[in-house]
Amino acid sequence: MPEGNAGQAGYAELFGQVTRNATHEIKNELAVINEQTHLISEMLEIAAAKGREADPERLHQLIGRVIERVGRADQAVKRLNAFAHSAEETGPVCDAAKGARLIAGIFARQAALNNVTLELDLPESLSVGLATLDYERLLWRALAAVVAAAARGSLLRLVLTSGDEGALLSLETQLEREPEPLPGELLEQMGVTLRQGGVWQLGLPPARATGG
Repeated sequence: MPEGNAGQAGYAELFGQVTRNATHEIKNELAVINEQTHLISEMLEIAAAKGREADPERLHQLIGRVIERVGRADQAVKRLNAFAHSAEETGPVCDAAKGARLIAGIFARQAALNNVTLELDLPESLSVGLATLDYERLLWRALAAVVAAAARGSLLRLVLTSGDEGALLSLETQLEREPEPLPGELLEQMGVTLRQGGVWQLGLPPARATGG
C-alpha cells in the first residue's frame, strides 16, 4: 500500500465502497430470508390450527426460496472475504482476470441500481504489472464512471485481452454521455493508459520479472 495521505485516502475510499455494496447485498438477502421464514411459520401455524398438514408444494416452494437466498448471501460474504484478503497481496504483480471477476461481482449490485447488467469476457488468468489493490481501485473507478454514463437497460461487457505491451481492459456499452475521465495523476502513477470514445480501453502495464 503506497505511503502518503492521497494513497491512503484512495484505499480507504475503495474499502468503504466495497464494504457498503457487499453489506447492502447481504442485508437484502437476509431480509428476503426473514420474510420467507415468517411465511413458512405462518403457514405451519394455520395448518396446525385447522388440524391438517401444510400444502407440501407451497412449503417446498418457500423453502427453495430460502435456500436460494442463503446461497446468494454466502456468495456475497465470500466475495467480501476475498476482497479483504486481497489487501495481503502486496507484490507488484496481480492476476487481472481474477481481480476483474471479484470486483465485477461486488460492483454488480451498484450496476443493477443503474439498470446496467455486467457481462465478463475474461481469460482464466492474466498477470499484469500492478499491485492487487491498485488494480482493484482502478477497475472500481472505471466501472463507476462508465456505469454512471451508460444507457439504462444496457449491457456492459468487460473484456480482458493480452498483448505485447501488457494487457487491454475494455469496457463496452451503450453510452448516453461521455464518462467522467479518470484522474490523470492516478493513471500516470500506475503506468496505465486510457483511450476514451465509444469504448473505454485501459492499457495495463506488463508483469515484470522480479527475481534476481
